[in-house]
Amino acid sequence: MWKTMTSKLKMKRTKYQLYAGVIVSVFAFFLVLSFVFPDYSTVKHSKIGTTIDMNNRQVTLIDEAFYEDKNLVEMNFVATIPDAANAKNLTVEVTEGTNENDKLPVTTKKINESFYVVFVENLPEKWKTLKVKVTEKGTDAAEFDMVDPFYVANEKIKHKKHFKAKSVTYYESKEINLFIEDAEKTLAKNEKEIEKLEKSNVKILEVDRDIQSNLSYQTEEKKQEMQAEIESNEQKIVNQKETIKNLEKDNQELEKAIEKAEKQKELLEWL
Repeated sequence: MWKTMTSKLKMKRTKYQLYAGVIVSVFAFFLVLSFVFPDYSTVKHSKIGTTIDMNNRQVTLIDEAFYEDKNLVEMNFVATIPDAANAKNLTVEVTEGTNENDKLPVTTKKINESFYVVFVENLPEKWKTLKVKVTEKGTDAAEFDMVDPFYVANEKIKHKKHFKAKSVTYYESKEINLFIEDAEKTLAKNEKEIEKLEKSNVKILEVDRDIQSNLSYQTEEKKQEMQAEIESNEQKIVNQKETIKNLEKDNQELEKAIEKAEKQKELLEWL
């Protein structure tokens, strides 16, 4: 009987070892596949709106496209304008893949102090990912290494069949459109916050009225507590009204700025 039990245990152990071996083999198979066929969902690619920080300014990617007929990538950047006395032009360096030493030909077109257009030319036939470093002219090696790059993945950038050269006016209008779009978003956000604060003030007043109506039959200690709550609520209303006033002032300035931008855009289109 002992031999029979031992035999059965050995069979079970062998069976479990076989299952474990199969599981390990399957895991190893998929691990190898992950190296042979990488997960392209993890390919590095900077989305529109990605911003990098430099010493005294920020640079944001606002548009990009790959033109198949010219084998060319176009990228548009908007940079914050630093102190005019210290303003420096931006420079761009591009490499493909992990080859840091093989720099690709780049043409940088400065539209104005804040808007730059970058063309990456003569791309390898089967390029996959570009590493784009944007820095200020004169940046030393240590600072250069500290700046985060933008990434462009062939499989994620929008592809266009034909490239068409664009004028400076086109890019100036594009920058104005971007400003108007951002300003309108801020306007809407401010309006939403104003509405929220106004509703909050109405609610606080209702609470204060309820507290007031119950004051007469409370103990002196309780009355003091309730009166303190009313005063606190009244101060909150004052603060929120001040916030509303500031938001309304901001919106008035934004509306004027949008109006000026629209006129500037019309002038550019007329030219």
